[in-house]
Amino acid sequence: MRFFPTRNLLLAGGVAALFAAVSASAQDRGVGTRSGSSVSGVEQAQTIDCRGQPATVSGTDNQISFVGDCPGLTVSGTDNRISITLRPGAPIRVSGVDNVVSWRVAGKGRPQVSVSGVGNSVAAAR
Repeated sequence: MRFFPTRNLLLAGGVAALFAAVSASAQDRGVGTRSGSSVSGVEQAQTIDCRGQPATVSGTDNQISFVGDCPGLTVSGTDNRISITLRPGAPIRVSGVDNVVSWRVAGKGRPQVSVSGVGNSVAAAR
C-alpha cells in the first residue's frame, strides 16, 4: 500500500473547502423551519403567502414578508422584522425583544394590536 501525503492533503483540503461553502450557504439563508404561514428559526429571509392561515414567526433575526389573505399575526423572539397585509380587525400579537412589525390592511380598518416585551414596535407601513 502506497501513501501519497500530497494527494491526501489536497483531498482533505477539498473536503474542508466544500464543508465551509455549505456552512456559509446555510448561514446566508438562515436556519429553521416553515409550515404553511408559520416560520421559526434564525436569520431567515422569506416572502410567504398566508393563503387564509394566521401568520406566526418565532426565533431571531428573521426578515419575513407576508402577503395574501392573512387573518392575524403572532410574533415572538428577538430582532425579527416582519411586514404583513392583514384583514381588517385582524389581531397582531407581539412578544419578545426588539421585534418590528410593519402592517397594511386589505380594505379599511386597523388591526387589533397587543404588544408585550421590550423594544417592540408595531406600526402602519408607510
